[in-house]
Amino acid sequence: MRNEQVGITELISIYKKHIKNILTITLVVFILSIIYSIISTPLYKSYISLYPQHNQNSSFASSLLGVDEIASTLGLDIGNESTSGFNVPDIVNSRRLKKAIVAREWRSKVHNTQVNLIDYWELDKPGLFSSIFKLNGPEIEHLYNIAIEKLTSLMSVYKHESGMITISLLMEDEIIASEIVNFISDWIENYVSNEMMLKATKNRQFIEERLDNAKNDLFLSEEKWSDFQKNHSIADDNPDVLLQKARLLRNIEVNQQVYITLRQQFELNRIEELKERPVINILDVGEVATEESKPLRILIVLSSTLIAFILSGFFMYCYDGVRKNLE
Repeated sequence: MRNEQVGITELISIYKKHIKNILTITLVVFILSIIYSIISTPLYKSYISLYPQHNQNSSFASSLLGVDEIASTLGLDIGNESTSGFNVPDIVNSRRLKKAIVAREWRSKVHNTQVNLIDYWELDKPGLFSSIFKLNGPEIEHLYNIAIEKLTSLMSVYKHESGMITISLLMEDEIIASEIVNFISDWIENYVSNEMMLKATKNRQFIEERLDNAKNDLFLSEEKWSDFQKNHSIADDNPDVLLQKARLLRNIEVNQQVYITLRQQFELNRIEELKERPVINILDVGEVATEESKPLRILIVLSSTLIAFILSGFFMYCYDGVRKNLE
């Protein structure tokens, strides 16, 4: 306790002794923080919020489950997954989506014509070093990589405990920010819808192929039963004949059940393939921001000033300690 009191007393004395130096350093940092907050580029935030549409209880999910069971029974693997087996944050963070955003042209309040992000950020213009030595500009793929990295640093995805997903973007242009986040929601919806449609088509084709085979098997088993009836009397009680009769009837019954099951699954998948299904529910669309989100000018100035005041006192304390040791 006493050591703590001595330390506080000594710290206060340091501030009294070097108050001019401490205030000078703090004032310099205060002025620099104001200059930085003024010259820093303002960023505007736009966001969307959405809920993924889960389909585990839909008829489509039931039909896919039936396909998976049929395929497993037949010893086949069609790689079936749940209809909700997509992750929105992963899609947003994918390079495919970000490259589409970079390549697309957007309305801007600065430019008279629509521009892509490479032109908007002027990434294709040569730097000072390249201009002096007359070097060729970077290749287009490299420009895409730079633009994607910058876009990634400005984009954020947050998944709430309730399941709601918020996608936000900071941009120098509030119009571009709102257009990009709305483009993201449309892109996700189209991508997932197309993937689900492709999966439904794949499963429908698989069932259709199995249905043709089941139909042929049923036809053959019925033909065998018809031939058997032509060659044997109904009253024939020969054990071998009765055994053969039982086998033929059993084959017809099994093939018929397989055909009926596949037919039901085929009709379900054909309906689902043609039906439009919502994949995401948009709660909030991206709107044009009316106020800048960054930089937080007051917070920057206050925090920088406070940190400078504390650190300058610590530096003076260390300075006195080093000087005493040298003496």
